[in-house]
Amino acid sequence: MDTRAFREFIRLGRFPFLLSGFIPFAGGALLAFLLGAQFTPAQFFLGYAVMAAAHLSVHYSNDYFDADADRFAETTAISGGSGVLAANPGLKPAALSAAVVLMAVSVLIGYAFMAVYDYPPIFLAFSVAGNLLGWSYTAPPLALAYRGLGEVTNMITFGLLMPGAGYFVARGTLDPAFFAFSLPLFLYGLVFIVSVEIPDMEGDIAGGKPTLVVRKGRIYGFSLIALAATLATGTLVSLALAGAFSPVDFRPVAFASLVPLSIALWGFLHRCADRAPALRYATANIMGYFIFQGLVVLYFVIAAGWV
Repeated sequence: MDTRAFREFIRLGRFPFLLSGFIPFAGGALLAFLLGAQFTPAQFFLGYAVMAAAHLSVHYSNDYFDADADRFAETTAISGGSGVLAANPGLKPAALSAAVVLMAVSVLIGYAFMAVYDYPPIFLAFSVAGNLLGWSYTAPPLALAYRGLGEVTNMITFGLLMPGAGYFVARGTLDPAFFAFSLPLFLYGLVFIVSVEIPDMEGDIAGGKPTLVVRKGRIYGFSLIALAATLATGTLVSLALAGAFSPVDFRPVAFASLVPLSIALWGFLHRCADRAPALRYATANIMGYFIFQGLVVLYFVIAAGWV
């Protein structure tokens, strides 16, 4: 592999997008800490390595199995894949090999983590299940994204796997407090994936990928995003008022949810079927999601007394 091909191979991994996994992972771990869990930095980063390897594997496998469909997509800041394989089809074998190797690395690190910190076998099962779900998103025989199940898969990823990995690493279990926290995160997972699907609609139609936006249209997508964001804020307000995470005050988290809610409602009010203007509002929704996640992590850090 020459230098140019190697650079393209690295770009295929979309390493900056690992942040989309690290932030909810950190949020889950910090919540566990605030609820009484004790863990070391080494424990945190070794646990994150399990998820980071799995996350990178998904980047390589999705681009590999989406290569035919992505030929029809226009790459944007939030969608369309990396575009690397469309321009460099010779890298496809390397992409597939990287996906498989990274899955194996993730599982091996998970086993090491379980052994070093004496965690129950369910931790390893959790990491294996996460890897298999990421692989099956586009890989046959399941190819969930091509069977109308892409949205559900992403809701599980953003609502359970990413924050759950952090919580599990810190606390050694997933308890009722985490599952209460995951409820609004499932809804934000829906906001995220539908926003990604909006600019890709034409490409997904041509590539035979029946996403929700392909089936229902962009206007429906913006409506669903607004509904999901509204329900997420309502859930967080209810949990905060009920003191579900005592002694952690969740009112600031509920307040932070007004950011993605406001952006989602803005997009709903300007909902449109044309791609160019729709891309603007879809991108704003993704930004709102990351701002919310970042504010939650920042609040948890402040609540922990680390700043």
